[in-house]
Amino acid sequence: MTRLLVLAAVLVGCSSEPPAPTLDHAALRAGWEQWAASRDSLFRSPDSPFLPGADTEVAYFDYDSTFAVPAVLVPSLSQDTVTFPTTTGELQRYAQSGHLVFEVGGVERRLEAFQSVSGARPRLFVPFRDATTGTETYGGGRYMDLGVEPSGHYALDFNQAYNPYCVYNPTYSCPLPPAENTLEVAISAGERMP
Repeated sequence: MTRLLVLAAVLVGCSSEPPAPTLDHAALRAGWEQWAASRDSLFRSPDSPFLPGADTEVAYFDYDSTFAVPAVLVPSLSQDTVTFPTTTGELQRYAQSGHLVFEVGGVERRLEAFQSVSGARPRLFVPFRDATTGTETYGGGRYMDLGVEPSGHYALDFNQAYNPYCVYNPTYSCPLPPAENTLEVAISAGERMP
């Protein structure tokens, strides 16, 4: 009986998630500055998604470290393919990766994460809406892209939330976030409406 209790304790200990690492906010802010500079450079380049003759300024909220939080990816048990409607009426397919669990505003929240099935390099695609959607940010929602972390631990930095290109040029076909990826809190970080 004692061996069974010890074995159960070991199994429980093995299955528990290690705590998410502490984030380096100075490094995250530096990463955001580099990311924003890269976005600004793209929008001024010949490859810009802006319509010809349009104002090429991208608007951002001020950096806010409270919107850079640790998150854990709980993997999907099925890897099912889901189809997203887009702004142009087309459909785009993604594979379910799981859901990211994190805390914002003192409340535990979650967002579904996906991967493209088009053969692009593996990245997590996290489309979402929040309480700023349709007022301060694009009504169709915003996106985040994350490199795949084998540990399942992520630095979820909403300061790098970006508008889909259809905000700047309606010829782009942009997937719309699923209903379950709606946050009730205002995420006043990342790109704003131009």
